[in-house]
Amino acid sequence: MTFEQGLERTKPYTIGLVVGGFAAPIVGFNAGWITTTTASAQAAETPRVDALTGICSSAAGRMATARSTGLATLEGYDNRAKRDERVAVIMTDIQVPADILDKVSTSCSRSLS
Repeated sequence: MTFEQGLERTKPYTIGLVVGGFAAPIVGFNAGWITTTTASAQAAETPRVDALTGICSSAAGRMATARSTGLATLEGYDNRAKRDERVAVIMTDIQVPADILDKVSTSCSRSLS
């Protein structure tokens, strides 16, 4: 077998390797087969934020019941400062990781509005 015959035999494999090297990542990312670290971190973070928001909201309800005030007093844009103060008090009692503290506080405040 000569060198030219060897090149002719390996030509389809070489073309397939080059085309596959470019096409595989494009198809993989577009089809959702490959996830990025950020996407998987967000997917793991969302349930944690939702769970801690539920704890914060129920604590706010208990606090409102104990003070004989309704949660309706915290609703609306004008009462945003009151809501934020109430959430800040509640968040001191809940152990929330520092990396999601702001998201939980914001989500809790929104759930009370």
